[in-house]
Amino acid sequence: MRSSPSIVPADPLDHNIAECREHADHYKRLSDHYKRLSSASGISKDRVTALKNIARTYVGLAGQLDRLASLARNEQR
Repeated sequence: MRSSPSIVPADPLDHNIAECREHADHYKRLSDHYKRLSSASGISKDRVTALKNIARTYVGLAGQLDRLASLARNEQR
């Protein structure tokens, strides 16, 4: 269950930006987790490849969410 932010943004776009950042941080943590899993000893090369691909996918998604937040912030100006 996700905790609610202590300050609720007045503008829906501000909420969108905050939500994008929150999700981006989450996916960055997931990426780090899968990178760590891929460096475990005794696992097959195929498993290492799959785990690294998952990590790369999560970091890519985090990057797109960061970009979306930046675009939304720039649109407010």
